[in-house]
Amino acid sequence: MTLDQLETFLTVANEGSFKAASEVLHRSQPALSVAVKKLEEELGIQLFSREQYRPELTGEGRAFYHRAREFFDQAKGLERYGRQLGLGEEPEISVAVDALCPLDFILKSFESFSELHPDTRFNLSFEILGGAAEKVDEGTVQLAISPRIGLQDKKLKLEHLGSVDMIPVISKNLPPKYAKRTLSTALLKNIPQIIVRETSSRPSFRTYGVLQGARQWSVQDMGTKREIIKAGLGWGRLPDHLAQEDLEKGLLREIKLGDMMRESVDICLMHSEVHPMGPLSQKLWDILMASRF
Repeated sequence: MTLDQLETFLTVANEGSFKAASEVLHRSQPALSVAVKKLEEELGIQLFSREQYRPELTGEGRAFYHRAREFFDQAKGLERYGRQLGLGEEPEISVAVDALCPLDFILKSFESFSELHPDTRFNLSFEILGGAAEKVDEGTVQLAISPRIGLQDKKLKLEHLGSVDMIPVISKNLPPKYAKRTLSTALLKNIPQIIVRETSSRPSFRTYGVLQGARQWSVQDMGTKREIIKAGLGWGRLPDHLAQEDLEKGLLREIKLGDMMRESVDICLMHSEVHPMGPLSQKLWDILMASRF
C-alpha cells in the first residue's frame, strides 16, 4: 500500500467519480482505476461498488475511508515537516502586516532579526482586514500579522501578539455647518465616515466598524484616513497608536456614542499549516513572539 494509492482512493471517494478525480490529480482514468484495483487486491476487500454509473463506497470502503483519511493527512504532514527541515536559509522572507499593527513593534523585531541575519531581504506588504490572512493562506508570504477577523476555513496556526484599541475619532475643527451642533449619531450619519478598503480578493467584512446609514468615503491606507479626519472632512476609527498623539494635542476628540465606542481588537501572528516555513522564517516567528506588545 502506497501514499499514491491512498490519495487516489480518497480523491475518487471525495469527487464521486474516476473522471472527476483524474481532473483533480491530472492523471488518466485508467491509471486511477489500476491504482484502486491494486489497493483492493492488497487489502483483500472491495472498496467501491461498480454496479452503478458512479462508483460508490462499500461498507468496508466507508470504514477504510475514515482511517485512510487520518493516516494520509498525518503522512503528508510528516512529509511537509521533512521538507521544512531540508530547506536552507531563505534569501528573503515575505511578511504581510495588517495596517492596525503598531509599526514600531514591527521595525524593532525586524531590526533584531537583521542583526543576526543581515543578508536576508524582507518583502513587507501592508494589508487591511482579511488581506494579510489571505496571503499567508495562499502561500505568497511566510508570515502574517493580522486581526483575528476573516480567518474562517483557513488552515493557519495562530498565536496572540497583542491588542489594539480602535478609537472612533472626529476633528475638533468641523465645518461651520456642523461646528455648533451637539455630537450625536444623527450628526455622524451626515458627516462622511472614512473607511479603509479591505485588500482581500474576497472581502466579506465590509461592515466591520461601519455606522449603518452613514455616508462613506473610502481610502487605501490609514495615513490618508487620519489626515482626512484631522482636516475635519469626516470621522472614523483609528488604532490607538495612530490616534493617541492627536488626541493629546487636542486635534482629535474621541467619540463616545451608543455603539460608537472604542473597541479592542486582537492581533495575531500566523503562518500556514499547509505551506512550510524555512528555518529563518521560524527564527523571525520566535523573535516576534518574544516581543509581544
